Amino acid sequence: MNESTVTAGADGGGLLERIPDGVVVYDPDTGMIRAVNARFVALTGFDRERLVGRHVADLLADGARTGSASGLTVDPGDDTTTVEWLLERRDGGSVWAELSASRFERDGEARIVATVRDVTDRKRRRAELGRFEELVEHVPTGIFRSKDDPEGTFLEANPTMVDLFGADSKAELLSTPMGDIYADPDDRQRFLDAVADTNVVTEKLELQTLDGESFWGLVTVCRCDPADGDPYLDGAIKDVTEAREYREVLEEQNERLELLNRIVRHDIRNDMQLVQGMTDLLDNVVAEGNQPQLETIRSRTDHVIELTDVMGDLMETLVSETDPTLEPVHLSYVLNQEMREVRSSYPAATIRTSGNVPLVEVVANDMLGSVFRNLLNNAVQHSDRDEPSVTVSASATDDAVTVRVADDGPGIPDDRKERVFGKGEKGIESEGTGLGLYLVYTLVDQYGGEVWIEDNDPCGTVFVLQFERAS
Repeated sequence: MNESTVTAGADGGGLLERIPDGVVVYDPDTGMIRAVNARFVALTGFDRERLVGRHVADLLADGARTGSASGLTVDPGDDTTTVEWLLERRDGGSVWAELSASRFERDGEARIVATVRDVTDRKRRRAELGRFEELVEHVPTGIFRSKDDPEGTFLEANPTMVDLFGADSKAELLSTPMGDIYADPDDRQRFLDAVADTNVVTEKLELQTLDGESFWGLVTVCRCDPADGDPYLDGAIKDVTEAREYREVLEEQNERLELLNRIVRHDIRNDMQLVQGMTDLLDNVVAEGNQPQLETIRSRTDHVIELTDVMGDLMETLVSETDPTLEPVHLSYVLNQEMREVRSSYPAATIRTSGNVPLVEVVANDMLGSVFRNLLNNAVQHSDRDEPSVTVSASATDDAVTVRVADDGPGIPDDRKERVFGKGEKGIESEGTGLGLYLVYTLVDQYGGEVWIEDNDPCGTVFVLQFERAS
């Protein structure tokens, strides 16, 4: 840059003012600023009069600086020196600036002219990229980049990828063709074809380490096609071998439970119904002195039949691999149907409603009847009266429906009100299985509702159920 150019910049006109970056001219020996352009004034927020005559180092924010020297100097014969400085602004803020300085002579005196460019956004992006790269280096999932070509050469990989495939070093993994990590080459080709069609694909694939040991990986790959370069693939691999093996064990267990469910609900129930029928035929044959034993057979038979129903419902609820499908269910229809069934099973008991059951629908499924059946049976079986009484009531708001099942039995102590919903819990002197209330809790919870216990007045227990009202 010649003398005339600088002189033109010093008086605020000419070429210096047309430069899109900030410009500052200063003495290399004293550091005294001789001239600045309007862009530099705008960058710092200081008036031109405040800037000219100051030491160039005074522009630094709290002395912060990255570069090779405390002051920006350019030795004779050097073309350009570039550093990054954190410049102070008049408003108290700061801005990262890249200064590219050149030395020139004017009237036998040395001068330095530096173009100043705001690189704050670039510094921030660089810092963010550094944090991202640090995350990639430490994330417990394999991250990689590869060429989008038939060879599929690795371009980059994080340490987890190195460990995942048993490589001795990152260099060894990067020198390995991507095709070698697939247990079945056909899987790789099919997967890459899918990526080419949809750009992003996630699939469980059988992979192998560099030593040939296979494992299952959840692989996600996206295809990137930059405007200024060749296409490439970015991907992530997570070892899901244990999860897959655990799922296979669960599937096998579920198959066994379903078989057991069929046996319980069909074979055992049918046999016990036959025993029940034969017991009824013996009423007029068995001597009067043996009637108590016959009643024991009858009650135990009824208990086993009830047990098969509860066990079947419970296994159907627990074995399902997916969340239950919920739908609007008419409350009064299901509730009235179950009350009729319990009245038929327990003629000595009084099962009634208090007020009208609202004609509303609740969020549930076809197992809702099992909820009410088990609560009503529980109320009768736990009663200490010869003629138990159970009262059912219901109310509705815009969002919820509440059902109360109240009995006049011995009640439940406060310290057991929560525990009775646990698996295998039985009431005092109960002949029940201990599974009915657990089934009630499980189903209501699946419906997004709640169930709890209150004391009845003057005696007994109230089971309160709250359901979401169907819209």
